[in-house]
Amino acid sequence: MHTQTDSLTPSVTDAGVLLTSAAGSLNWSTPIIIDTIDGHTVRTGYDTFDTDDNGELTATARVELGEGTTLHITDQLRSDGVGVLIHRIVRVERAGTTTGVRVGFEARTTVDGASDEDWEYFIPSTMYNRNDTDGDGREDYLGTYEQEHRDDKNGILAMLARHGSSGATFSVARLTLPQYDNGVTPEQLVARSFVQQTDIGSLGLAPHSGQTSLRGAYPFTEAHSFCLDTDGTGWGAFTPVAVGTLIDITYEVRVTNSEDLTTAIWDLVQHQRSRLETKRPDPGVSLEAAIEHRQLLTQLYYRKWTAEENAKEPAGYLVHFSPRVGKTAGSLLEFGFSGDQALLAYAQLRWSQRTGVRLYADRARSVLDFFVTHCQLDNGFCQGIFDPINDEFTYWFTGILMPFQYAENEEDVRRYVGEQIAGALMPIARELRGIEGNYLRTMCESIYPLILAYQADDQPNPAWLHAAEKFGNFLLNTQAEDGSWYRAYAPDGAGLTSPAAWFGASDKELKSGTIFPVPILVELHRITGDERYLDAARKAATFMTEQYVEPVDYIGGLNDTTHIKSVKGDAVGVMFLMRSLLKLYEATADRAHLDAAVKAAKVLCSWVYLWDVPFPEDTLLGRAGFRSTGWGGCDVIASGTYLDNEFLEFTGDLANIAAHAGDAALLDFAELVQYGMQMALSTPENDHGYVAPGIQCEGILTSYWLSRPDTTEFSGAVNKVKGDDNDTCNALTNGQAAYGLYDLLDSFGTADFAAIKADRFQ
Repeated sequence: MHTQTDSLTPSVTDAGVLLTSAAGSLNWSTPIIIDTIDGHTVRTGYDTFDTDDNGELTATARVELGEGTTLHITDQLRSDGVGVLIHRIVRVERAGTTTGVRVGFEARTTVDGASDEDWEYFIPSTMYNRNDTDGDGREDYLGTYEQEHRDDKNGILAMLARHGSSGATFSVARLTLPQYDNGVTPEQLVARSFVQQTDIGSLGLAPHSGQTSLRGAYPFTEAHSFCLDTDGTGWGAFTPVAVGTLIDITYEVRVTNSEDLTTAIWDLVQHQRSRLETKRPDPGVSLEAAIEHRQLLTQLYYRKWTAEENAKEPAGYLVHFSPRVGKTAGSLLEFGFSGDQALLAYAQLRWSQRTGVRLYADRARSVLDFFVTHCQLDNGFCQGIFDPINDEFTYWFTGILMPFQYAENEEDVRRYVGEQIAGALMPIARELRGIEGNYLRTMCESIYPLILAYQADDQPNPAWLHAAEKFGNFLLNTQAEDGSWYRAYAPDGAGLTSPAAWFGASDKELKSGTIFPVPILVELHRITGDERYLDAARKAATFMTEQYVEPVDYIGGLNDTTHIKSVKGDAVGVMFLMRSLLKLYEATADRAHLDAAVKAAKVLCSWVYLWDVPFPEDTLLGRAGFRSTGWGGCDVIASGTYLDNEFLEFTGDLANIAAHAGDAALLDFAELVQYGMQMALSTPENDHGYVAPGIQCEGILTSYWLSRPDTTEFSGAVNKVKGDDNDTCNALTNGQAAYGLYDLLDSFGTADFAAIKADRFQ
């Protein structure tokens, strides 16, 4: 697959400026849009045009705003054979009474016969295809395709619209990297419109009478946003008015032709990686030191109950705490997802082998022994959360909902997570309290590391393999004819479908559990030789490719949500699907599975930040010198605002796909992530104000999200602003980081990416 790139040329017409290439044309229809803090808007074209001998077009306009302010705008449009670069300079010739202005533009596609429904969209970490996996014809999250997003939630500083039937692909990008940002005050968050010294702009797109408009603004505006509260209300900043140069910024627009949306996305991501000159970050800690800090921290949180405390003698790693305090929140043992006990045990077993410390292995075995003895039913169903204090299993309240387990009443819930989150999720939480069951992701995340531990341990426990085979039979018995599995199951093996806001509102959402089981099936086939496992994996791959890969509708990786809906577009959904296709390819050598895995890998790379967001100096991330390059967005509700750590588990998978496919660019992204995501790890040299080395918060905020002022005890991303972490350390993070590094070592014999590239890409 390829993207056709032809020279895009600007020309002056009666309507203004037309940008034309063989792939299509873009009407630079409203090049100047000026908004003032007072609520006035001016939309205008240019006054003069001049073309030099090199074909560079200079267009100018002088705009009087009516209250005394006069602006002079100069746009230099130059084709470089790939796109048209637009260098914009805005000067204030005279300052009037308005205190702040914003200057933007709008360009409109020209595709014959196009309708609004023909368009596919890509906004990194925010919109993939049309964000309509519930199938109701409406964008699932903001409810509109008119979307503008701040630069600091746009990991590649670009976005695109693709006309599905013709392949015409239109993109807009900012090439001038934002250099500074000042914090937004609580009063400004409430006001929604304010004057601010900031270098953060915005890019956007919107359907318009069958065409698509590409937009840009400086400073930023978001007509619809979750940045302030859960209702999608917009906001925006205005730059202070003073005589002199107000804005100096360069944009790029491109018109290409692409075979499918994945190709269009990958082309834009690669193009921006080159334009932004992305380099691998240096986190200030080696991978070897990072893994030591992480593994030793995990040991600090090991707990085994005595027979007097609980006859089952539960054991696990109670890693769920605020990094500033370090005290475990609650005593729940969560297998899979944010607790990830089996993954931690597997990583600790490997750590024991590397260090020669027997204690680490003994403790790891005790955790896995407890799981297989007490947490699995005879039909293979696996329980997810055990409460050692009350000697019972609890259900559903994982991730951001974990505080619901600690709360005694609704007032407690609001105290933990804030009014907005409590209000959005309380009705669902009430219904979930009456349902027993578990997520398929959670069950798979218990069994897959268990199988790996069985194979890695020098004292393999047959009970571990027996538990894995029981679960394998559970998978065979619950797989649908179309190759799919539900997102969650009751203990008797029945798929769960209600509440729809939690388990899925369409067949595609309900069956998003299909992305998880394949690695288990492949390993069980390899160990036992039972062809039923591989047959089931093949059927699942067909379903995944048709439902998620080809339409670019990757969903369902996360077990929780902040509001709106639980089954949503998220990066980890791409990760698990990518791994499933990779493992099946390695077991079958069927090129179709590798091709689909490569497609997923390319979309996954679009979630990765290619530049360093500037942070206010007085924030945690500003003080720590945090760099966002190499970090991945979490899910489309938070957009690129909230970056989390789960990609650390999948760097080995991405590197293996790169090696199998002979695509060095994919390996480059694995390297960006492997190093970039060590940046928020506390070390003796840079502790971030945390209580110990080895702590890495579940996520960090590059922008504003659900941040209307609210006081909470367990805040997560509530009551958080740009430059904060989410104040939550969980077991998932360090378990995933260890797994990813061990996977690299097992696959290539080294975690040195230069050595991997030299060995595999000669």
